[in-house]
Amino acid sequence: EDAIYKIIKDDTLLPEDEGVSETYTLSNSVNGETVDVTITKLSLIQGLLGEDEYKIGQPHEDWVAFDTPLEDRIYDTDENGAYVEYFCEITFEYTGAGKRRIESVGAFFYPFSGDASPISPPDYDNGDINYVFIVTRDHLEGDEPELKTVPGGFAFIWRWEQNKGPEFTTGNTGELNFRFRVYNVPGWLDPNWEASYYGWATFKEQDISYVTNVPDRYKWLIEATAGNTTVLSAVLEETGTVHMLTWEINPPD
Repeated sequence: EDAIYKIIKDDTLLPEDEGVSETYTLSNSVNGETVDVTITKLSLIQGLLGEDEYKIGQPHEDWVAFDTPLEDRIYDTDENGAYVEYFCEITFEYTGAGKRRIESVGAFFYPFSGDASPISPPDYDNGDINYVFIVTRDHLEGDEPELKTVPGGFAFIWRWEQNKGPEFTTGNTGELNFRFRVYNVPGWLDPNWEASYYGWATFKEQDISYVTNVPDRYKWLIEATAGNTTVLSAVLEETGTVHMLTWEINPPD
């Protein structure tokens, strides 16, 4: 609770950079035990991409703008049944030298949102998911996106074959839109479930690496230890609120 309060209040003790931890000791003991607390700041995309794709603090990330419309979900029905459709728009305003090529785009879902129970990834075998690329889908790898599951959620990743992704050159402004639909899955079709959803794109050139439409959203990992007991929390910080999951390891007798 003390660490979560610090996150909500943007305490100066919090680590500023991704992958960095800060440790402190509570000023008051708990049940006669000294409590040590460690807070680690992570990007939500960490763990979804390989080390060659995920590079933080690259010098030219600002060369690419990544926008998502305010209304990024629509609910409708077609010949395949009821669906929810997600939409992402990547706007390129490229002012650098040389060329930049996209290698992948992705959509991530975090299960700690809204009042509904956490949803599960759609089942490809049951025809739960379909997707449509606007602008281009040439040279995509395979017929289905990669499904990547991590402790904090899951993602769909669409990749282009090597050196076959969309390319932009100096002075070029363009857009890449992509959308996908999830069919006939009750948990996905509830408009009251406020999906914690975001998109990203990765680039062949490592001076950009990746961009996302939620640069100010982070996952915090908290570890508090008192004697032989450890309590862990995973906290998702959003504007004005946090979502959390807490569990205890080695509880006392």
